[in-house]
Amino acid sequence: MQPQELATKRRQLAQEYHKKLVELGEIKKKKAKEILILLVTHGTMAKANAYYNATDNGQKEMELVFYCKGLIETMRAVKTEVEIMNNEAHNQY
Repeated sequence: MQPQELATKRRQLAQEYHKKLVELGEIKKKKAKEILILLVTHGTMAKANAYYNATDNGQKEMELVFYCKGLIETMRAVKTEVEIMNNEAHNQY
């Protein structure tokens, strides 16, 4: 791939990352309300978090967190590849 294509790919990944972070933010807003109910019901924050993680929103939150981490690593790899290509282009002259 050419550096321009990689830059475009990185931009697309960044847009996807932003979209997923917005989705994660919405889930975290819901979690703030739900965790209070679970805390009253189960007594400790550790138990409340464990029960929350078993809910659909808890599962989705975990999926999004790991997906976003994967996107970050992919964006870093693309950035490194572009930097290497640019350095190699400068070294040719």
